[in-house]
Amino acid sequence: MGRRVAEDTAPTLSPARKRAFYAVIIAFPFILLGTAELVLRLMHYGPDLSLFTTTEIHGTTFHVLNHEVKARYFSGIHFSPTTALDYFQVPKPPGTFRIFTLGGSTAVGYPYNNNASFSSFLRDRLRRIFPERTIEVINLGMTATNSFTVLDLARELPGYQPDLLLVYDGHNEFYGGLGVNSRGLLSGSRGMTMLYLQMLHSRLFVLLRDTYDWLRSIIAGRGDSSARDVSIEVIATDQRVPYGSPVYREAELTFKENLADLQSLCREHSIPLLLSSQVSNLRGQPPFASGESHSLSTGAKSEFTVHQRAGKASWEGHRWDTALAQYRTASALDSLHAGVHFAIARCLDVLGRHAEAHGEYIKARDYDELRFRTSSDFNDLIRESEDGTTVGTVDIEKLFSAYSPDSLIGNELILDHVHPNSFGYFLMAKGYAAAMRSRGILTSADLWERRDTINDRVLWDQRPVTELDERIAIQRTALLTSGWPFSEPSFSVPRVPPRDTLEQFARRVTEGRWGAGDAHWAAAALYEKIGDSRKLDAELRALISLDPTKVEPYITLGKLFVAQNRLGEARTLLERAIQVDPTPDAFRLLGDIALRTGDPVHAVTWFQKALGVPRSPDDAAEDGYRLAVAYMEDHQPDKAEVELRQVLSIRPSHNESILLLDKIRRQKLTRR
Repeated sequence: MGRRVAEDTAPTLSPARKRAFYAVIIAFPFILLGTAELVLRLMHYGPDLSLFTTTEIHGTTFHVLNHEVKARYFSGIHFSPTTALDYFQVPKPPGTFRIFTLGGSTAVGYPYNNNASFSSFLRDRLRRIFPERTIEVINLGMTATNSFTVLDLARELPGYQPDLLLVYDGHNEFYGGLGVNSRGLLSGSRGMTMLYLQMLHSRLFVLLRDTYDWLRSIIAGRGDSSARDVSIEVIATDQRVPYGSPVYREAELTFKENLADLQSLCREHSIPLLLSSQVSNLRGQPPFASGESHSLSTGAKSEFTVHQRAGKASWEGHRWDTALAQYRTASALDSLHAGVHFAIARCLDVLGRHAEAHGEYIKARDYDELRFRTSSDFNDLIRESEDGTTVGTVDIEKLFSAYSPDSLIGNELILDHVHPNSFGYFLMAKGYAAAMRSRGILTSADLWERRDTINDRVLWDQRPVTELDERIAIQRTALLTSGWPFSEPSFSVPRVPPRDTLEQFARRVTEGRWGAGDAHWAAAALYEKIGDSRKLDAELRALISLDPTKVEPYITLGKLFVAQNRLGEARTLLERAIQVDPTPDAFRLLGDIALRTGDPVHAVTWFQKALGVPRSPDDAAEDGYRLAVAYMEDHQPDKAEVELRQVLSIRPSHNESILLLDKIRRQKLTRR
């Protein structure tokens, strides 16, 4: 009885307190998660996944692509994709036209450095056509990435005031980071991949991801996976993808949806977008893998093998027509066999039937079950994206075909399976510029027509790419094609002769012992030593292209131009140099040029600026003397005399100043 009374008199919560109690219970997990997120942020846990980082150069703050952004797309493996180093200011300087380029390794410029990328060639072309405009081409390409990366990066770009986006992407849809054959846990779900990319901005989620990767490496017995190097073999987990298979169609649909989202983003923010068809080596790259049709009976398989072998024997015996007939019979039995289509293409090619050969080369690429080259289905999706307003397309594949022997794209423009040589990258820039011209991007189509008159040969001859760059590219290509999936390397990896200095420089770059800038400076010193001014000129141009924020190559090249009496070129170059860093060397050279071209007024200005920068006593004396000479040329002997006395107070034995001061005195006595 007493117990029941106690229960009846127990206090009860009011409705308001009950609501508060349940609210706390519900909110508690979120408070806990929020606290954990805050603590992890305060501890700076995980990599910095921001798109750009900032750096100060000569007193100006610049943005540059954050190399650590790679961690968004590669998890649990040690992989360091190549990126470019293009600086830009935020907010955008008035009058600047800003272009961002996006894509995989071809967008970066592999196997070259950024000075030979299509973005570099495009920047130089546009600046030559419109020298009065400030034009930026900022390369955001990243090796081994695909349309997920392009879309993810593009979503952040509207805040950086782009005037145009250029995208070259499509080769890595299967094996690139987050591709359908390399997503691991996320495989098979575009929606999950998109959610994953959003969740990565939470440090708590990054901690969970890192924990999962660590546990997976322990279970797999790999130890610390972050210490392992990785090749494309590891990224390409499920290697073969037959044409038309469910995985193939999934990748195709994913690519289509990513393109659609990218286009919607650009339309929403009124940012012009140019997409490009993808280029592959057709004539010089046999299929990596040819699958056997599962629907063939045992008898049909045997018959296929007989005709394939007969075709090969006839080919080796130079009986092209017979080989063609045998291969066609084999293809009738298994129409998706990539290797047979390539064999048919070669027969037609050697027989001079190039148009027919082209169709067979295309089939050989499209049916290749190791999908390192974009197939026609994906290129068709790109071409179909043209909407006549915001989104345009550039048919780079067609352009390469026009510049290829017999219109068959091969080793003349492609170094391996997909990466162009330097002239190929030059052509890509030409194609994008032509698309800008036809659509009236940057300026009106009419003004484009009037200004775009510079011959391609002139632009090519002044390219910032040297023999050293070509050797680096060949060595990198040799290393790439010496392993899987290449069965027939495009290049061998030779031993470097000890007396081949340039080849030694290239090897140090490909082995990671030198940066590209180190090698170009070493080559420049070599050419200066042996008196080869033409090659010295080229190396200095390459250095400027590699990193336009470093003033030393501008000054060195400016001195070379002055010595060669190329005063107009020197003036233009040095005026660019003082925009990078207003050094007294640049001011002095500009003053010298002004004197030599009969412009003492500007000479006075430049030498005064040189004197305004703290220098050594010897340099100050030299600049003061040159200023006095400029005053004399400008018929201001009194100011010249004052300057010379200042020089002699610093260096009493400065002979040129003593002689000039004596000349001024004698002129004054003569006038009296």
